[in-house]
Amino acid sequence: MSGAPSRAVAVDTAAPGLAAAEHLAHEVDHALAGLLAEDGPEGYVLSTHVSRVPVARFTAVVSWRGGPSAAEVAQRLLAAVPGLTPVDGALVSDPELAPGAVEAAGEALRRTSGRLARYPGRSAVERRTTPAEAVSGSCLDAVVGLAGVTVSDTGVLDTTGFARPTWQGGRCTLLVQRGTGDVLLPFEVRDQVACCSDHHR
Repeated sequence: MSGAPSRAVAVDTAAPGLAAAEHLAHEVDHALAGLLAEDGPEGYVLSTHVSRVPVARFTAVVSWRGGPSAAEVAQRLLAAVPGLTPVDGALVSDPELAPGAVEAAGEALRRTSGRLARYPGRSAVERRTTPAEAVSGSCLDAVVGLAGVTVSDTGVLDTTGFARPTWQGGRCTLLVQRGTGDVLLPFEVRDQVACCSDHHR
């Protein structure tokens, strides 16, 4: 994925698990509708990050380049997501969460870690396709097999409408495993998330 983001805003409501993280990501995504570009080089990324200070939880971060300022995005989110307070550039439900949220925003800007819930070209990935088509049609840099699974460009990749790539060393990577009939499936599947993944269909 080219074009590193230059702006990021973290939103932290102390989401305790993946279901809560998906719900928070949905709230943020819904609030930003029409404000940021969704696809192409200027498309925004909405990622979730594990924060550990002062408690373990998930933080959502929206990152982008060009377009609205961070202040404009923050104002939109403050108006749409209840209970948030701006602290050190992050939007948090408790000031004690701010250091971890700021760290998560830095991870998103550097692309060192994070789980992507919204990303440019997501519709090209969240369907039955091939690794080559998924990469060429989205921000994915690579589809990578786990535990010795070989990934060919023309293999069958079926994400069943749910794919959460991750940042790994500046690259956007989708981890996959082997399913029935040699079909490649995402390592993280929808059924692992208790409820709110349906928001992102």
